[in-house]
Amino acid sequence: MRSPRPRAKRAYHHGDLRRALIEAGLQLLERQGVEALSLRAVARRAQVSHSAPYHHFAGKAELLAAVAAAAFDRLVAVIAQDIVEHPPASALDGLRAVGRGYLRFAFDHPAAFRLMFRPELTGPAQHPVLRDAEARAFGVLLDAVQTCQRTGELPKGDPLPLAAFAWSCVHGLAMLHVEQVLRETPLGRIPIAQLSQSVVALDIAGLQAYRG
Repeated sequence: MRSPRPRAKRAYHHGDLRRALIEAGLQLLERQGVEALSLRAVARRAQVSHSAPYHHFAGKAELLAAVAAAAFDRLVAVIAQDIVEHPPASALDGLRAVGRGYLRFAFDHPAAFRLMFRPELTGPAQHPVLRDAEARAFGVLLDAVQTCQRTGELPKGDPLPLAAFAWSCVHGLAMLHVEQVLRETPLGRIPIAQLSQSVVALDIAGLQAYRG
């Protein structure tokens, strides 16, 4: 009688394990918050040995940075999806879609949104993988602003102050909602969808009024 074959261990092709660990981190983040993220926890969720993550991350900080970078890429994907769902009739409509997508991502994924801007992951010692993901996300906004400038829908000149203003408006609202600050003020009586629409409209109006 043949003895049963030993159960095969889960195998990954080169590079797949890192992606699996990051995906596991995103899932844990969504379900349990950043406090649940650890190398051991993502290994358990990805069904690999506890030592496996150390082949890809030197420690917890690198894991958090990689998960935050993946969240930035998902933000970009949400913005792209908004553009597909609401095809812009003008360059300015495309810029509105960036604002809507940003708020939509923040409201739907508050734990990931918080992680993306954790102070210990930013600054001079910022992780390259996270810095690059942030640059990709900011590039979406900057490109939308510059497109509006080329079509004459926004003032000419340095696009960076315009991008800073546009980002500040939607990011401020996103943080106030995610941290549940709005409900402590009269703004809490306004449905967040309505408030978001108003802020994006005011954001665009402010950009159009800019005279440098």
